[in-house]
Amino acid sequence: MLSQQLQVFLQVVDCGSFSKAAKQLLVTPASVMKHMNTLESRLGVTLLKRSNQGIELTAAGKSLYKDGKKLLASAQSAAARAKNAEFSEGITIRVGSSLLNPSRVLTDLWAPLRENYPKYKFHIVPYEDTKEQILSVISSLGDRIDLLVGSFNSKTMREEADYLNLGEYRLCVAVPQGHPLATRKELTLGDLHGEHLMMVKSGDTELLDRFHDMLTMTHPQILVEEAGYYYDMDTFNTCEQTGSLLLTLDAWACIHPSLVTIPVNWDYKVPYGILYSKEPSDEVKRFIEIIKKGKI
Repeated sequence: MLSQQLQVFLQVVDCGSFSKAAKQLLVTPASVMKHMNTLESRLGVTLLKRSNQGIELTAAGKSLYKDGKKLLASAQSAAARAKNAEFSEGITIRVGSSLLNPSRVLTDLWAPLRENYPKYKFHIVPYEDTKEQILSVISSLGDRIDLLVGSFNSKTMREEADYLNLGEYRLCVAVPQGHPLATRKELTLGDLHGEHLMMVKSGDTELLDRFHDMLTMTHPQILVEEAGYYYDMDTFNTCEQTGSLLLTLDAWACIHPSLVTIPVNWDYKVPYGILYSKEPSDEVKRFIEIIKKGKI
């Protein structure tokens, strides 16, 4: 309800630094800095003095912080009243949605159940699933987002949240357009010999670790490159720019317009499902139980 720049300003002051505020807001420090510069430019005043020790409020900053806190309290009270009014009519589940993990997977699953549970509604919350931010998003489940849907198989992720398995995605290979393999309908492991194949870094996903070991032992001709523990859009961009192949999922076939996702004649799949807080609200608990019954 408050302007985004004012909310960022209040968070920066409360945290005492741009980096700490960025962590709380699940954005980058550069994004926080941009919001602060925009706010100061709009108001025509200097709000903060920056130093190696942190930040110091100017007279204008102190005034805005005091009034901003009052506005924030009023806005939060208004939002709480609105939520109470909505709760009397229905139950809202906040579903995170990103390019790699879209909310539509869940909303499509819910479609045949909607008639029997009309009180449930979805509020879609966009989030950044960059390598730097994804763990912060997962560790804060229950605060701004109730649940995420996607393939979250890393041990680190599973330690931060509970997981309801919904099904499996097929492992495929993404090939840059113009690559000799791009016109193929299906690939073999032999087709990958001599190629650079990017995949997640070993050590955090047991299933893919076994897959990596299989490639190393039986197909050393495939030049495996590790892309980090998690993918983001930069991973797909790197493959398109370097001409490398990418171990990917059939669900990500439309992620990058310059990459062609091709199945391989193997039987490797990875599970996908709902990720939610280890201490979910009663509403989320009931929602998860409904999904479980709907899968039976």
